[in-house]
Amino acid sequence: MYIENIVIGTPIVPPCSIFGKNLTDWDTNEKDKTHYTEERFLPKILVDIGATKSVSEIRRNRKDLVINLDGLSYKEIKLGKRKFFILVGN
Repeated sequence: MYIENIVIGTPIVPPCSIFGKNLTDWDTNEKDKTHYTEERFLPKILVDIGATKSVSEIRRNRKDLVINLDGLSYKEIKLGKRKFFILVGN
């Protein structure tokens, strides 16, 4: 199983309400696929979870993903065949 959901900082909404259909779905499926971090630089997060080999690979191939996630937001990104759901908090 690989990481699918990324939670940055402390979100104002609980991750279980965003990523899971209900609490049972959250506990059985989504909780294990969720990565919590304080890092705000998206390429570094993608390297940390093993989605890509290096930050320079992201800079070279996906310039649109070289961003800092500072404000409150929710993003969905696709990298190769994998899709990531990112919840950004304070």
